[in-house]
Amino acid sequence: MLQYTNGHRRAILGASLARLRRDMSAAKRACLAADIVDGRVVLQGLTIRAIATLVGVNLDYVHRALRLTPEQREQVRRGDRPLVLPRTPASHIDWDAINDDDLVEAVRRIGLERALAAAVAVERGA
Repeated sequence: MLQYTNGHRRAILGASLARLRRDMSAAKRACLAADIVDGRVVLQGLTIRAIATLVGVNLDYVHRALRLTPEQREQVRRGDRPLVLPRTPASHIDWDAINDDDLVEAVRRIGLERALAAAVAVERGA
């Protein structure tokens, strides 16, 4: 299921590789692998998941890296910046300006269990 030939190089779509290898013996798969290593066969159209598996990285990390510019990726490679920047601390909250509707929405967002646990912690003086 080779997709096309470009001179002496053949290309296989990543999605076709699984179908192709099903009908191959181990010896034929080894020869295919050797052709890929030698550059005689080029894999194209690999999914993000397949590439993440091939390079041994978490899929979420690949998605994070895809959000970076080429310059930011180079900074990560050099160790000049992390892949994911630390979150900036929340801005100062003006507690006197919070009305009851905002408080209800806050409890709705954080969940009643957490809100009650916080209320118990306040009552205990923590």
